[in-house]
Amino acid sequence: MAAPAAPAWSSALADAIRAGDRDATLAAGLRAVEARAPHLEVARAGALAYASSVDVSPEYPPHGFLALSAAVRLARHLPPNLAPLPVLQALTLAAADGKLPASEHRRRTAVAGEISHLTRSFEYAVRTGAFGDAVSIFSGLLREGRERVMAGDVLFRVAAEDMVMAGHKLIYAVKGWQLASALGWRAGDVVMGPAVARVATRIQDPTAFRTLMAAWGREKVDLAAVGGNAGPAEGAERAAIREALRATTPDACAAGVVLALKRGVALDAIAGVAVEEAADRVAGLGSHDLVPVHGLIFADLARWVLAFSRTESRAYPLLQACLLLQSQSAFPALRPEARSSGHGDLRTIAGAMEAGRAREAGEAVHGYVALGADRPRLLELLAVQACRDDPSVTMGHNLILADAAIQEATAHPASASPALVALAHALALSPRARGNWAVLERRFPPATAS
Repeated sequence: MAAPAAPAWSSALADAIRAGDRDATLAAGLRAVEARAPHLEVARAGALAYASSVDVSPEYPPHGFLALSAAVRLARHLPPNLAPLPVLQALTLAAADGKLPASEHRRRTAVAGEISHLTRSFEYAVRTGAFGDAVSIFSGLLREGRERVMAGDVLFRVAAEDMVMAGHKLIYAVKGWQLASALGWRAGDVVMGPAVARVATRIQDPTAFRTLMAAWGREKVDLAAVGGNAGPAEGAERAAIREALRATTPDACAAGVVLALKRGVALDAIAGVAVEEAADRVAGLGSHDLVPVHGLIFADLARWVLAFSRTESRAYPLLQACLLLQSQSAFPALRPEARSSGHGDLRTIAGAMEAGRAREAGEAVHGYVALGADRPRLLELLAVQACRDDPSVTMGHNLILADAAIQEATAHPASASPALVALAHALALSPRARGNWAVLERRFPPATAS
């Protein structure tokens, strides 16, 4: 029996994305919504067209890929009638990313073989920059319709060794995995293609990784053993970790974090301190700046990798996050005495963000969380606010940061206030560009905040 023909909106969406036409992409996406297509199917159609045609050359960072991954995850925190909103915004950015000529669009290929052999071959391809081979080999590591943890382990491990462009390889690797997972691992190898190609460009900046390995060696710490640490990061221990994240040199930072592990502090406890430090730096900004925003995104993804498996290498991204935050220590964190609770209601939060009053927005969020008010409504408000500004202006960072902050708030309640305060603060400072929103607001009228 012949496969059913793709719906008209799907073909139109794929053509618009490959052609780089943002307006046509938005129009096709809206037609899909009118046809009552599930938002994940809209995301899947867009992701497959994008993955086969996007140019992943170093000069063309595939921002739309990250934004689409964040969008499908943000949709989980929106009511069904609003779930397509972040997906449609992300697809317009996917359309704007650079594309290959039609004759160079990637075709689906996979190398078959025994998994341990494929794993070693993949690592070799990454380290030698053979990205075409790496994509094909990685495809052979995956299985249609289900997650394969070993494939993720090797991808995250080699990505974490290279901090070129402040760790973008790990961000692409994790966001690609999250996107493929959200789409049910159907054609997961195709969806993951841009991330794998981005990672497989040789190890370009191993400096931070070597610093970490040197610290491990000096302190004679067993990486496998510290994986079982269960100690909290409270009081003096928390202060010591935050001091390490603000150290004047990478060596001092690495030594401080390794010593905390040697004292029995749990990996996730250190991750919690790193996220809090990164969030407080975003909340301390006086103007829009993506450097500390990137630090918070990286710290969140490193924490996500910690829970992905039980392998020793799951700690690498967290340790790299600590060194990344050390490199950004020129950005002061919001001081505890400066963190106050504003009038914690949704109307105040929405008004402050829209008016650009960042400190007021953050204080109102802090007050709302402290009151124990309706958390899902706050997450919905922040997710919708992240969708207002055109992703082409923010390079998708509003969506990606919203995903990171909401992930922290839902998976790690202790991090809820710092992460959500940082998000509200950053969204209030975001550059205003509402071209898409003028169209989207008519189809997705926001609920009145109260």
